[in-house]
Amino acid sequence: MTIIQLHILDWYDDIITSWVSLENDSYIFTCVQKDFTDGEKTYYGVKTDEKSSKEMQNIIGKKTFTKRDWSTINRIFEENNKSDNVFLLRTLSLSVGLDITFSKVRNSDIRTIMLSVDISTLYTCQDRDL
Repeated sequence: MTIIQLHILDWYDDIITSWVSLENDSYIFTCVQKDFTDGEKTYYGVKTDEKSSKEMQNIIGKKTFTKRDWSTINRIFEENNKSDNVFLLRTLSLSVGLDITFSKVRNSDIRTIMLSVDISTLYTCQDRDL
């Protein structure tokens, strides 16, 4: 799939949370692991439903987020953070036009992450072949 839109929601020490629109779907990606040797990052991606996607577009249009906006983003993330909606992506960087392939997350690997407060919560799986 190809990234059509990319909007950075939060960036701290190269740990990025973003809203990404692919060909037909949108996702909230948050970096949960970085390999400091080669720079590869693992993103935890939550597919957002159509209503949530429209809410995200409205928030992104503001450019500056309030506490209420962050609460809405957190709610969207939590509501969509379900087994069929969660994926992992390994890449050096995200950019518009990038073709990406991600893998399905097992039920036992679904994490409770609160954006942007718990953004440093790292994905703990050691299996490199997800």
